[in-house]
Amino acid sequence: MSINRNILYEKVILYNSTKIDFDIQLVTTLIKQTIFNDPTQNCKVKGLKKDWSGLPKSKSLFYAKHNCGLPIGNLTSQLFGNVYLNEFDHWVKKFLGIKYYGRYVDDFILIHEDKSYLQSLIEPIATYLDNELNLQLHPNKIYLQHYSKGVKYLGAVIKPHRIYIANRTKGQFYESIRRQNQVIRTSSLDIELKQKFISSINSYLGITRHYRTYKIRRGMILEIMDKQWWKHAYFFGGFLKARLKRNSVSKYESI
Repeated sequence: MSINRNILYEKVILYNSTKIDFDIQLVTTLIKQTIFNDPTQNCKVKGLKKDWSGLPKSKSLFYAKHNCGLPIGNLTSQLFGNVYLNEFDHWVKKFLGIKYYGRYVDDFILIHEDKSYLQSLIEPIATYLDNELNLQLHPNKIYLQHYSKGVKYLGAVIKPHRIYIANRTKGQFYESIRRQNQVIRTSSLDIELKQKFISSINSYLGITRHYRTYKIRRGMILEIMDKQWWKHAYFFGGFLKARLKRNSVSKYESI
């Protein structure tokens, strides 16, 4: 929500002007339309108002600053988020001398053997982000942790020689299945509800497959998922992916 569209556009065009060897005018036009499109204009709000309760203003385009913010659901937003901080990555590694550094969109980690040195970097990093990108560090999401205790990052806990899935992610997986169980027990299923179930399950299976989580995936599906779902879906690859059964999708619905 804080990405400045003008700054982003300049960075993307500057990069593409030296890398693309085909119709640059067409690509530039598409990029410009994507970046500067305002989804809050003439939009149709679906769902219930209560679904919006508790949503921080910082997470909504309706409250973003003028000419700032990208729609979270767009795949291009994730890509542009990485492009936006590309120069920051190089600055951290080269200017600050951080050898072990990682970032995805707006989450990043720095690893160094000197705790005091890491503490001294907070101010220059905040200054760089503010001056160059109009971004602010979140005051409540900066923490120092000894590597042996692990670091929470992108839904996982990174420890030496192993990465664990975070308890919060496991809890969200459980809650997702619980909600889907409530659906099948109280609703008459149509293709939309079935597809929603498959999409929800596969999103969590996609996350958990990156870690040693076979027992977790198996337990969630065999022990927590309502057995009625087995009439409509099946799993394969060691509970890595779900699909609808053929007899669960009518000829009309599958077109």
